Amino acid sequence: MRLIAMVVVGRLAVWLFQTSGPTKKLWALHPLLTELGECDLCVGCWVFPLMAWLFGVNLLEPLYVPVVSEILTGWLIAFAVHLGRIGWTTKFGVTVLEG
Repeated sequence: MRLIAMVVVGRLAVWLFQTSGPTKKLWALHPLLTELGECDLCVGCWVFPLMAWLFGVNLLEPLYVPVVSEILTGWLIAFAVHLGRIGWTTKFGVTVLEG
C-alpha cells in the first residue's frame, strides 16, 4: 500500500514541479533547466528518491544501505512510472498533425 501511495504522490509531485508557476520561472532561467523541466523522468529521478525515503519504501528489501537504497529505489520507480506515463500517452493521448 505504501508503494502505491508513493507512486501516486510522486507522480503528482513531478507534475506539479513541471507545471507550477514558481518552477516555470526556474525552468526558464537556462536552456538546460528548460530541458530538465520538460523531462518527467529527469524530475522523477529527484522526486522519487525523496519519496522512497519519506514513505520508507525499499525495493532492495533484504539489503539496506542508507541513502543508496533510497536512491536506487527512487530511480527504479521513476523509470517504471515514466514507462507507464509513456504507455498511457501512447494508448490514450491525442496527436495533432499540422500541415
